[in-house]
Amino acid sequence: MVKVTLYYKEGCWLCDTAEEMLNGLTLKYDIHVNKKDIESDDELYEQYRFDIPVFEFKDGSNLYGRIKKRELINKLKQNRE
Repeated sequence: MVKVTLYYKEGCWLCDTAEEMLNGLTLKYDIHVNKKDIESDDELYEQYRFDIPVFEFKDGSNLYGRIKKRELINKLKQNRE
C-alpha cells in the first residue's frame, strides 16, 4: 500500500487532472489517498496556494504543479510499504 496526501482546491483543473491520473494507478499500486482541500484551512491555503496540486508521500517528498505520470509512478514505487 502507498499512502498519498493530495492537497487540492475545488475548481482547479490541474488538481482534477492529477487526481484522475492517480485514480488510474490506484489498483496497480494499492494507493490510499487522503484528500485535503486547502480552502478549508487558512494555514494550508497559505502554504500550498501557488503549488497545487500537491502529492505528499510518506518519505516526506512532494510532487506539485504539472505532475508527470512517470514522476508519479516513480514516487509510488519508492513509497510502497
